[in-house]
Amino acid sequence: MEQMKKIILEKSTLLTLLVTSGVFMGGTCVFAEEPVERFTLGEFVVTASRVATNKSDTPANISVITKESIADNNYSDAAEAISKIPGVNVLGSGAKGTSMGQDKILINGDERVLILVDGRRVNLGSSGNYSADWLPPVNAIERIEVLKGAGSALYGTDAVGGVINIITKKGSELESHVTVRAASGSWNTEQYGITAGGATENGLGIFVSASKDRRGNYSYKDIDGDVKTMPNSGFNTDGVNLKLDQQIGKDNRITMQFEHLNTEGGAPFGYYGITTTDKHKRLNNNLSMRYDWKESTDNSGYMQIYRNHHHAQFLSPDKDNKSDFIDSTWGVDLQQSFKLSEKNNLITGISYYKTEVNNDVMFDGKKEIDNQAIFLEDRWKFADSWQLNTGLRFDHHSTYGSELTPRISLNKKLNEDTNVYLSWGKVFKAPTVQDLYWKQNMPYEYNGVWYDSWTLGNPDLKPEKGNVWTLGTNTKISEKTNFTASVFYSDIKDAIAWKGNSNGAYQAFNVAKEKRRGMELSINHYFNDNLSGYLSYTYAKSERNDGYGCVNYDNIKPNIYRAGIKYKNEKLILNMDLNVVNGQVLMYTNGYDSYGYADKSYFTLDLGAQYKINKDAKVFIKGYNLTNARYQEYGGKYSNGEAKYPMPSRSFIVGMEYNF
Repeated sequence: MEQMKKIILEKSTLLTLLVTSGVFMGGTCVFAEEPVERFTLGEFVVTASRVATNKSDTPANISVITKESIADNNYSDAAEAISKIPGVNVLGSGAKGTSMGQDKILINGDERVLILVDGRRVNLGSSGNYSADWLPPVNAIERIEVLKGAGSALYGTDAVGGVINIITKKGSELESHVTVRAASGSWNTEQYGITAGGATENGLGIFVSASKDRRGNYSYKDIDGDVKTMPNSGFNTDGVNLKLDQQIGKDNRITMQFEHLNTEGGAPFGYYGITTTDKHKRLNNNLSMRYDWKESTDNSGYMQIYRNHHHAQFLSPDKDNKSDFIDSTWGVDLQQSFKLSEKNNLITGISYYKTEVNNDVMFDGKKEIDNQAIFLEDRWKFADSWQLNTGLRFDHHSTYGSELTPRISLNKKLNEDTNVYLSWGKVFKAPTVQDLYWKQNMPYEYNGVWYDSWTLGNPDLKPEKGNVWTLGTNTKISEKTNFTASVFYSDIKDAIAWKGNSNGAYQAFNVAKEKRRGMELSINHYFNDNLSGYLSYTYAKSERNDGYGCVNYDNIKPNIYRAGIKYKNEKLILNMDLNVVNGQVLMYTNGYDSYGYADKSYFTLDLGAQYKINKDAKVFIKGYNLTNARYQEYGGKYSNGEAKYPMPSRSFIVGMEYNF
């Protein structure tokens, strides 16, 4: 009888979640969202609670990509890897970004996403974003964790949609090795990478990686269905990552890390057509030092100090389009965990960072912002199968003052194979330097007359604030089938939007409310030890009252359907991935703002194959967009109906990798 009650409780809870999902989506028919890899409730994650926590005890929607998954799929870069994660949308163009070379990352349809590298904040103070193009190379990545939903209680500003934490490899955790990788493909693509890692006899871990990625002008399908070459769309990127870690005593460690990125490329997308000869150059040099103590205990802690340096140049024959700016941030973080009892753990910490942005064209010289914060997170297992996490963070921002962000999350572990969670959190996004201080005139000519066209920040902006709810479950239906589901809802007030002011200038304002809602469902089935497949669905909707009425907003894909098959044995890996997007809002203009896409839907097919010659060598081939679809990630189109940021047409890449 007791067992029967338990079974009824488990099934009822899952049924309740699914019914709630259906009501929440207003009756939308849904299926499954893509899993990144085999679901295991027993794996540990660090991003959701800032310390290593069993996933089954984590009341949050979190996805993980491991180094094994990266290797099996032969991802070209981190952007490709995270774009496969449910709920994540990487906005890019064929030219490796828009006119400024930035590929934005959205979680749950929200671009207010915090990016961490080994727990260190890297978002720019100028824009508040961090391009997917600038993430560490895949050959340096140990794992990627993505927290979807409210993150402000632990991480402060920018963590509205969620948090992405790129965790890089340590030499001390690797066997001594050297790995080389080379690939070539369509449009004169060349990719090279080399990594070396291991530990010395005295415990000094060394890991270094170097990479080069370059490509010529890509091809795209235009509005008439013809495949054309995009002029001025090539790029050339070099990167170096170095990580040294030394164990001190029994359970302490000091780590030094350096990241270098140098990239340049064309920016072909103009206001009125694909006509520009503009270029962009970027240089990133990031340095950090970190000391960890009592690493393997429940009373662990760390202190780190870091400096992120970003130098960007926009080069153009038009002097009004030229720009040169430096975005430099230094910061310090301190964190300590306490085991209060067998069922109660506390994490507390402080953080400080200061950003200086220097740009004579956009900001009239140097601007500064800084932020100080203290946070607490209590994890209480008040029963064998119940986990309650409560958090509180206090931030003091130099521009607008103080902010208090609480969070409450509840996790119910129905059995070893199923958990259900509910999470609520306050979130906020501080105005960026761009929002506050942008002041630039870009005059234009019309019928022989020149007119001013000012872009203006607003020093009186308030922070964006609101609430984010997430409800979800993870379950192992059988030994071969896993299922996950979640729904989210966010309600933001004082959202910052750019629109025309009374003098005709384009200016930042706090508008009324912004609402987002959506869901993820995914099912992953293993037919046998070699063959697996997934079928998936995600939904996201965003509405904003921007003064012109409530409109669908942002570059989001409303409906994403995915399906895939993977075959893997000791020698061979075969992958097939289908991607269908529909329901995109067609292009329209509302006042000074334009939203939407040139097409409502698209369908792409990617194929990959890898053959392991021996334990040290492998070769691979990948084909992208084999359906040769016309599609775009960023919204917008030109007056002739052409997509403003068309993605590449069909392409291929062939490569090899060898370990010494």
